[in-house]
Amino acid sequence: MIFTGTYDHSIDKKNRLAIPAEVRSQIMRSTGKGKDDAIVLYVTPGQDGTLCLYTEQGCEQRANELDNSEMDPVELVAYETVLYAMSQPVEIDKQGRITLPGELYKRSGLGVEIVLIGAKDHLEIRDRQTWYAYLEQILQDRPDIVMNPRLAMRRRRSNNQDTNARDTPDA
Repeated sequence: MIFTGTYDHSIDKKNRLAIPAEVRSQIMRSTGKGKDDAIVLYVTPGQDGTLCLYTEQGCEQRANELDNSEMDPVELVAYETVLYAMSQPVEIDKQGRITLPGELYKRSGLGVEIVLIGAKDHLEIRDRQTWYAYLEQILQDRPDIVMNPRLAMRRRRSNNQDTNARDTPDA
């Protein structure tokens, strides 16, 4: 499942966040669950004051990736211990909301006004003002970051061919 999009939302006084209907539908389609089935998301700490939301399948996939990681084993154990200790499953309620775990929400430093963004294999909860400032800055500093993917792949292939040509000894 690939998550995309940007959704402006607010977190209420009970730490609840509404998950957009189109995102819930996408999760239901990919998991084969219906309206009355429980949908669980895993809330994990993210970088720079963000929280991440993974589906059950996405969380399992991340665990498998970590099992096959080339990360230093001591660092990996420390990372996994902190990650899994702080992560918590939450269920989407009948109104389409999740309740963010209090301690995790508090540690993130997120305010009430947030943005929920698709980040490929997960969703990220970010401070709205910080996100839009970052987005404007990155688009200003690096306008090529949103280049056509086919062009990026062609450039990469071309660069690889140039590198291979230089590395091949003359016959």
